[in-house]
Amino acid sequence: MMTDDPAWALAQHVCRTGYADLPASTVESARRDILDTFGCMLGGSGSPGIGELFAVVSRWGGLAESRVLLRGVNLPGPQAALLNASMGHALDFDDTLDTGGSIHPGVSVLSAVLALSDSLGGVTGRELLLAVALGLDVSCRVALASTIDRGWHHTEAMGVFGAAAAGKLLRLSPEHMLAAFGIAYSHAAGNRQCILDGALTKRMQAGQAAGAGVFLGSAGANRVHRRA
Repeated sequence: MMTDDPAWALAQHVCRTGYADLPASTVESARRDILDTFGCMLGGSGSPGIGELFAVVSRWGGLAESRVLLRGVNLPGPQAALLNASMGHALDFDDTLDTGGSIHPGVSVLSAVLALSDSLGGVTGRELLLAVALGLDVSCRVALASTIDRGWHHTEAMGVFGAAAAGKLLRLSPEHMLAAFGIAYSHAAGNRQCILDGALTKRMQAGQAAGAGVFLGSAGANRVHRRA
């Protein structure tokens, strides 16, 4: 293990930070971000493309473990996160890190955390808030580290790492969290062509980051990135 690997430092940070370590200002900011994101999900729930996406995803069925907000149904965690985050990003009014990174971190992080919380059951409010705070932190740190802009949509390309940090709820070890980040790296995608075209795929990219994060946290627990 390379001790100077930034991903390893980030994994340790996520796994070793407890609720008591959060400054009061961080707790308050995370609470406000959660409320703001819920409001954006409500506002975007009836936006064009959301109903069509729900129709496609819900038809697949699967393990009914995680709630799709405002729809009254449960779906597999990744699909629920996909839909909830797409709703939250639909109007483009969700939280924004304007300084340097230019990312909307909240919808992907909160949607991944909610999906995993439903799947696991028994998650406390403090555990949920801690996972959200750490996910937001990871998303923003990775976005701020980006120094070259080649047209990537940061909300998905960097947000997938924050969503993967929802693995905090799975009590991943630093080694397993590192595996989740490594798999997240292979899922990082999303571009801003949708902004130029005014395409509805922009809202879905935030959902794709959330859905991938749910999968990645679980995959990290099983360390599926082993070499062939």
